[in-house]
Amino acid sequence: MRFWKHTVLAAALTGLALPAFAVDLLETWQAARAYDSAYAAAFAAAQAGQEKAPQARAPLLPQLALSGDYTRGFPEKPLLQPRFRTGNAGAQLTQTLFDWSKFAALEKGKQAALIATDQLAAAEQDLILRVAQAYFDVLLAEDSLAFTQAAKQAFAQQLALAKKSFEVGSLTITDTYEAQASYDAAVASELAADSDLVIKRNRLQLLAGVNPTTLATLKAKLPLATPSPADPESWVSRAEAGSYALAIRQKQLLIAQKEVEVSRSGHLPSVNLVAGYNDRMTTQMGLNDTRGSSVGVQVTVPIFSGGYTSSRLREAHALVDQARHDLEEARRQLELGTRSAFLGVSSGAAQVTAREQVLQSSQSQLEATRLGREVGVRTSVDLLNAEQKFYESKRNLAQARYQYLQARLQLAAAVGQLTPEVLAEINALLTARPTVPVLASNQPKTDKPTVGRSATAKAK
Repeated sequence: MRFWKHTVLAAALTGLALPAFAVDLLETWQAARAYDSAYAAAFAAAQAGQEKAPQARAPLLPQLALSGDYTRGFPEKPLLQPRFRTGNAGAQLTQTLFDWSKFAALEKGKQAALIATDQLAAAEQDLILRVAQAYFDVLLAEDSLAFTQAAKQAFAQQLALAKKSFEVGSLTITDTYEAQASYDAAVASELAADSDLVIKRNRLQLLAGVNPTTLATLKAKLPLATPSPADPESWVSRAEAGSYALAIRQKQLLIAQKEVEVSRSGHLPSVNLVAGYNDRMTTQMGLNDTRGSSVGVQVTVPIFSGGYTSSRLREAHALVDQARHDLEEARRQLELGTRSAFLGVSSGAAQVTAREQVLQSSQSQLEATRLGREVGVRTSVDLLNAEQKFYESKRNLAQARYQYLQARLQLAAAVGQLTPEVLAEINALLTARPTVPVLASNQPKTDKPTVGRSATAKAK
């Protein structure tokens, strides 16, 4: 944890002396590891969970206790009963020889410590997913705003042309109304996109503490990789072997089974080795100092506890059934999530390719419609529709690209292999060039330092 804090601090200080460069996905994740409260809480919980093992081991180790007391007496008739003092000091050493509940609790503590480790690893993966999702949401919001602004500009030109053509009598008033309606819709869309961008930037800033207006953007050409192997069953098998969520449920089942043994031990005897030393001094009848030591074996046999032990045993068996069903539910959800992530990557790659083709077709249609409008075979309405379709195609392509990358991360998380190296592979698809920001009308105000190299985000 300290290493990442020092790394982030060094990057922040270095960024003060560098030109404006975009903060990339990997830097944002590094900043979030030192900034995000949810991850910090998970890290603290993992540290606390590691103490379960030594706590469970402690009752099986020797227990040493010291005791002492001092009494001074003031009798009502000091002539007949002189004042006296008594003192007592002792030590007792206890060593468990047999106590099945403590041996079962030791295994429970070990499993609890392992669960804490798995939960921290799961929190690491969850942080990567949350950072990537928030990062891509900002980029998509920037793209949407840029496309909406470009569409509004195009519709403004069409509206000005329609008004001019109506004045000279080459177009009807209906064409002007159509152009005005498209322009007004673009203005409304721009306002919505502007607000959405502010929200998405604020969300990323709260997660990582970075400047949300200085993010590196995706490269123009995105390499599309499909899952390997291409068999979803193989990925499901890998997920069952590597999923942290499933591993946690399995360990919780083991803990529940050990709790049955702890409850059953209420009917079993316990054996302890007890050694003691005692030194007693009194002055009531003259100075009298008594010292002694003892060694023995103490056996405790439970007879009747009012039905408490039997009740705990029934409760423990019910909790085992609950843990077993929770494990099965986790396995089913893991299989569903793994298959969904697998399809998200495989079909997502095809979706990006299809959206690229749709964009090319929309651009060709727009150019043809413009030419047709100039020669009189297409109307202004046709041109407005072509413009709208073109910019919608650009946004759909951007969304498909981000969803594909997020699906790759989700598939790696499903099999327990979402590591910084995997994130670095996605980060390599971002451009590190200085960029120009997409500015929203309501920029989030922040007094937090920018983490990493500062820059502005490029509008696509």
